[in-house]
Amino acid sequence: MSTAQGAQVAAEIEAAVRAVPGVADLYGPGSLVSNVVDVTARHLGLRDTAAPLVLVRQDGSGIQVEIAMAVHSTAGATVTSHTVHRVVRDLLTAREQQDARIVLTVVHVPDIPLATEAGPA
Repeated sequence: MSTAQGAQVAAEIEAAVRAVPGVADLYGPGSLVSNVVDVTARHLGLRDTAAPLVLVRQDGSGIQVEIAMAVHSTAGATVTSHTVHRVVRDLLTAREQQDARIVLTVVHVPDIPLATEAGPA
């Protein structure tokens, strides 16, 4: 898989994951330090702010997808993670890349209601 193909797959996966009910936000996978560097580079214009936050890479063992996401506390991290995994697996299977390794990390669970929940009266 070329770099351009990897970026395209990452963008498709990011859009699909953002559409999953319960996903509040996505973050770049990696350590706190690497995320601080990434955010700083984006703010300084050194990195494209439109670059996907999902990491897709290919090595000798195949394709690996890494996703770090925030999940609404009312949605539940377990259910949301299973849904995200299924959505990503389905997308990769449609691209004939069903052997990919998918790594999901829930990095933060904000205490904000889902848009579909009724607010205080």
